[in-house]
Amino acid sequence: GFDLWAYFSSSAYSGFGDDERGFYAAYSRVFEAVDKAERDSGAKGKPPAPELGRSDAAWSEVRGFYAHWEAFSTGRSMAHVDLYDTREAPNRQVRRAMEKENDKARAAARKKANECVRALAAYVKKRDPRVAENQARIGRERSEAAARAESERRQRQAEHDLARTQERKERAAAWDTEEGAELDRLLEGYSDEAELDRLL
Repeated sequence: GFDLWAYFSSSAYSGFGDDERGFYAAYSRVFEAVDKAERDSGAKGKPPAPELGRSDAAWSEVRGFYAHWEAFSTGRSMAHVDLYDTREAPNRQVRRAMEKENDKARAAARKKANECVRALAAYVKKRDPRVAENQARIGRERSEAAARAESERRQRQAEHDLARTQERKERAAAWDTEEGAELDRLLEGYSDEAELDRLL
């Protein structure tokens, strides 16, 4: 394999253009190499991983790329980290003990590989201008939706207030005695309908 840690640095690319040294080309090569290593190690029928794409890639492609790599799980056997050659075991008991130690070493290597690739995906995502643009777009859409909802709420409130004022005027016009007008003035003091129900 090759050292992924070298790519956890802004020196791994030069700018955010689509040129050969740019962000997208540099990290496309890295993730393509990881994918090729995965497929060469035995997962022959496995389809290629989604590509990082260029600066103008559709958001669905960008989202697919990060969804794949942030959930990366290696399919490589990691046999190269074996501590023992089980063919050299003098008996079955020793061979089993060797296999157990080799399995532990392989599991640790797989875990480390998964964490490294996922961390690199997170590192790249954090710096990807397309992700920042999408987050800004979502923020704008949420703000616009909240403003629309607030406007609609105010409109409903204004309509409600207008209807209540109209109702009060009609009720006041219906009172033809001084006693009715006095009762109407008292009722005006209770805007809470629940409180009004309790009193009546």
